Amino acid sequence: MSKKNYLFHGDFVTARPEPGELTVYENAYALVRDGVLEEITLIKPSVGDDVIEVDWKGKLIIPAFSDVHLHAVQYVTTGLGYDKELLPWLTDYTFPEEARFAGRDYAARVFADLVYDLWSCGTLHSSIFSSINTDATVLLAEKLVGAGLSAYVGKVNMDRNGGIDLEETTEESIRETLRYLDLMAPFESSGVKPILTPRFAPSCTPELMRWLGDLSVKRKLPVQSHANENLDEIEWVKSLFPDSRDYMSVYHDFDLLPERGTVMAHCIYNTDEELEMMRERDILVAHCPASNANIASGIMPSTYMIDKGIRIGLGSDIGGGNRLFMGYHMSSAMKHSRLRWALTDRSSRIISFAEAFWMGTFAGGSFFGKTGALIPDYSFDALVIDDGRLSRYRPLDVLERLQRFIFVGDDRDIVARYRGGEFLPEPNVMVK
Repeated sequence: MSKKNYLFHGDFVTARPEPGELTVYENAYALVRDGVLEEITLIKPSVGDDVIEVDWKGKLIIPAFSDVHLHAVQYVTTGLGYDKELLPWLTDYTFPEEARFAGRDYAARVFADLVYDLWSCGTLHSSIFSSINTDATVLLAEKLVGAGLSAYVGKVNMDRNGGIDLEETTEESIRETLRYLDLMAPFESSGVKPILTPRFAPSCTPELMRWLGDLSVKRKLPVQSHANENLDEIEWVKSLFPDSRDYMSVYHDFDLLPERGTVMAHCIYNTDEELEMMRERDILVAHCPASNANIASGIMPSTYMIDKGIRIGLGSDIGGGNRLFMGYHMSSAMKHSRLRWALTDRSSRIISFAEAFWMGTFAGGSFFGKTGALIPDYSFDALVIDDGRLSRYRPLDVLERLQRFIFVGDDRDIVARYRGGEFLPEPNVMVK
C-alpha cells in the first residue's frame, strides 16, 4: 500500500554527507512523496489535492537520531558500577543481569520500557545487542515493530567466558542462531532486521567465530561487535588469538567484517593497520563517549579517524552509557575531543558541532539505508522540536536553537516523530 504525500512547513536543519556541513532552511517547505523527501524550498510550492499540508511553523525539524550501539539487556543496570573498569564491571554487574533475561516476564517488562524510551528520545534507528536467549531477542523485535521503529537486533553469541549462567555451548549457539534467524524473518519488511552478534572476541571460541563468519558470507548478514575498548581487554584478546595480528584482525580472519555491513563499537586504541582496515571495509565505528568515561576505557581519537575517512556514528552503549538521548552523546563526543586536545595531544583537531550532529544523524543513519539526512531521495525520518522553553529569553538563530536543544534539551522538547513520512504515535508497548 502506497504512503500518503505531505508538505511539511517549519525550520529545517540537516547534516550532509560530508561531516563538517550543516544546511539550514528557515521557514521552508518539505515535499514528501511515498515517504521520501522530494525537495525543500523556501517558497511554498503549488501542490495538488493528493498532498496533505502539515504546519510546524516556528518549530525545528531535524533528522531522526540513530543509536548504533546499545545493550537492551543492560537497561536496568544503567548507572551502576561506574567506579569499575570494563572487565570487572562485566563480571560484577552486567553478566548477572543479562542472565535474568532467560525469563520472559522480566524481559517483557524491561523491553517495553526501553522501546518506549527510544521512541520518546527520538531514536528511530538503533543497532541493539539483545540476549543470548533467542526468545527474549524475538520479543524485543516484536516490541520494536509494534512501536514503528527501525532496528538491527542481535541475538548475542557467547560460548565461553560468560560464567555458568551466561554461556551457551558452541552447538547451542549455532542451533539457536539459526532459530533466531528464522523467527526474525517476518519482521524484516517492517525495518527490524537480524544482525550477527558475537559479543566480543573473548566470548567466542574460534569454532563459533568461524561458523558465524561463514554464515555472514553465505547469507550476506551484517555483524556487530566490540573492539579495542580497554587496554586489559586488548591484552586478553592477544592471548586468546595469538595468530591474529591485532584485535580487528581477529574478526577479519574469521570473515566477520562484511564490507559496509559492520558496526564495531568503541575502537579507542587502534593500530594504523586497523584504521586502514576500517576505512577499506567501510566499517561503521560506534563512538560511545559516555560509556568510555563511565567505565574508564579512554578517549577515542574521533577527528583523527574522521580525517582518515572512517565513518563514525554514536552509541549510547546502555548500560555502560547512562542516557539514551542522543543529544547527550553528541555533546559528550565534543567534550571528549576537547579533553583529548587539552590533556594528551595539542596537535589534534577538535570536533565541531556539525561533525557531532553528523555522527548522531547521517553517519549512524547510513547503516540503515537512505536515512539520517533531510536531503532529496532520502526517507523522511524526522523529529519536530518545540524549543520554546530553551529560547524564551532572547531571539536565537536556527543553528543556535539547534545547539541549545542538543546541549540542554531532552525528550520533552520532541513533539512529533516521523518515519517514512508517517507520524509515529506514542507506542503501546504494554507488557503482555
